[in-house]
Amino acid sequence: MRGFRIDRTCPQIVSITRGDDVLVSRCHVAERWSARLVGLLGTADLNADEGLWLAPCASVHTWGMRIAIACVFVDDQGHVLRVVDPLPPWRVVSCRGAAAVLETAADGMRDVQVGDLLRWSSNRSTPHK
Repeated sequence: MRGFRIDRTCPQIVSITRGDDVLVSRCHVAERWSARLVGLLGTADLNADEGLWLAPCASVHTWGMRIAIACVFVDDQGHVLRVVDPLPPWRVVSCRGAAAVLETAADGMRDVQVGDLLRWSSNRSTPHK
């Protein structure tokens, strides 16, 4: 599944920040439905500085994955609604009211708290728009 790795299916890369802290320096944006469908399935070698932004999205699964991941659910303004870290393989998780999900390597989002505000490093004000 090397061909489905996120850097091949999601060419747009941004940084996700919380205040002055860079949470993910190489966040791949799943803009197409096919990229959201595949997600991290073909990415067994997710680096600590890498992530995947899924929008619109309020539910994710790790069926068929060999690694645990971290998931941060945010609302339409970028406020954190729920953090699941780690999410083991073969699980499903969702969050009512979520507009997007940030997926990263497991244990990478343990200091992110509900209510935190996530932003893109680009000139857009929130990551999902």
